[in-house]
Amino acid sequence: MMMMKKISAVLTAFAMILILSGCAREIIVAEVLQTPVQAQIRTAYNLWYENPTEMDTINMQKGSIIPFGTVVEVTKASDKEICFTTVDDGKKFRIEYEYKYRLQTPEEFLKTVFTTRTEEDLRGDMDALTYEKVRRGIVEKGMTRQAVLLAYGPPCAIRTPDMALSSWLYPLDFLEYKRLIFKDNKIIEILLP
Repeated sequence: MMMMKKISAVLTAFAMILILSGCAREIIVAEVLQTPVQAQIRTAYNLWYENPTEMDTINMQKGSIIPFGTVVEVTKASDKEICFTTVDDGKKFRIEYEYKYRLQTPEEFLKTVFTTRTEEDLRGDMDALTYEKVRRGIVEKGMTRQAVLLAYGPPCAIRTPDMALSSWLYPLDFLEYKRLIFKDNKIIEILLP
């Protein structure tokens, strides 16, 4: 009887170690985004990728773009990854979530990447020329912080810890950054490596 209790305790401990070490914690997207019934989920900003199944958390401006306002279906969300499909073409994507770049919980990250706001609502009063540039991921002097957020997404918290700062850093490549300098909510300088 004593031997059975020991074996049971060891098996329980082993099972707990496996559960805690290897399993991803699932996230219920509708709860996190507070989506109303029948609401569409959209990208909150341009998502950049070179490989659709290996998108990174920092949204490095390389490769192709999923434009802001694109309707998506989130098929899986956990503390390790977010998988989604673009509704128009059925293309599958996967973002590997890495806390060290965003310094936010997976739920906060999910709320940053996706929204129930329409493309028109995200665009706001942006003029047609600026809108087309932002959709293509082009950022220029004179653009507002909101236009930058739609084109590039929020800057990484490890390089720009406070978005109220007048300087935002965006990674171009490993250890190469683009610096955007703001004054009165508009870009006044873009510094490249």
